[in-house]
Amino acid sequence: MFKINSFFRSWYGDTKILILFAVISSFLITFYTTSQSLASSLTLYRHLLMFSFSFILIFFAILPIAYVVYLLDRDTYLGQHEFQRYLLQFVGLVLLLGAVALRVVYKVYFVVFGADLQKTEYFERDFVVVIFCLIMVQVYFVIRKERKARAFGIRRKQVLQKWLTKSQQENEALTANSASTIAKLKTAIQDQQQNYEHELNELNKWKQRLGARHDQISFDEVRMKNCLKEAGEMIQIMIGATNEWVRMIQVAYFHLKEGSARSKLVDVQLLDGREGTFDMDSLAQIEKRWPSLFFRAGRFRLIQHFAIADCRKVDDGYIIEFLGLKKEQYKVQEDVYKRFNNIVEEWNTVVSRSEYQD
Repeated sequence: MFKINSFFRSWYGDTKILILFAVISSFLITFYTTSQSLASSLTLYRHLLMFSFSFILIFFAILPIAYVVYLLDRDTYLGQHEFQRYLLQFVGLVLLLGAVALRVVYKVYFVVFGADLQKTEYFERDFVVVIFCLIMVQVYFVIRKERKARAFGIRRKQVLQKWLTKSQQENEALTANSASTIAKLKTAIQDQQQNYEHELNELNKWKQRLGARHDQISFDEVRMKNCLKEAGEMIQIMIGATNEWVRMIQVAYFHLKEGSARSKLVDVQLLDGREGTFDMDSLAQIEKRWPSLFFRAGRFRLIQHFAIADCRKVDDGYIIEFLGLKKEQYKVQEDVYKRFNNIVEEWNTVVSRSEYQD
């Protein structure tokens, strides 16, 4: 389908030319092979009807000729072997197609007019005229192809000459301005080199910043993992007369009461309000074992970070308010208040860095 569309868009498939060939061929077949004069033949109804039939048949003979020639001209192999191509074209499009066309014409005459043209004296002339018409159609395509190729060669030569002239002019202009051009190129190269060096320095600085940021993020990641790990650990505390396992996240703070140092027990305050004791020698051991979860609030108290609901300044000092049911408040010194605020700021920075990374 693509080749057929390309055929009708090319000069091979020009419908006006094909119709003109069919009219000329039909005219020769109809009026040249009769014994009557041309003037008298033009007025005969039978000859006009014969001309119409001949036009239709010859048009459908010329159309495949044009299409086959179009395919042969574009075939790479036959384009390199012209003798084989023209031999194949002569046998198929002259002898074979001419015989078929003449046989169809005679068959139409016999069916429509009841005349057997093979028994008349015009048989040889009809065949010769049909063959002549088919040959002339192919001669037209050969001449047209040669003219197209010649026109293309002339146009190609003009275009190449134009390009050559333009190239020579550009070379002359380039030669005339070579000194200034080279100077400009050197300046441009130096500027570009400086830009590249500046960009390289910026990239190295950015690489160093990324390395430092990566180290910081890695440190924050380790710190958060340790904190989560410590918060999920369980310890056994004594509440009244029973031992109970609780997670570290449930602890509000550890503290020392009077006499607890002698018994080597540390008191525990849970967020749910219950109190108990933990079998540990000192607060220092607790602080060493869970360093990411607790901070010192004086000598006798370790407070868990996540157990604090609020830390604020009041008229007479500083107050830490715990989570839980009791909402217990504990008065601290200024250094403890500042230390807790520093811890909060550090965690906020860690969270913001991790959000930026995401």
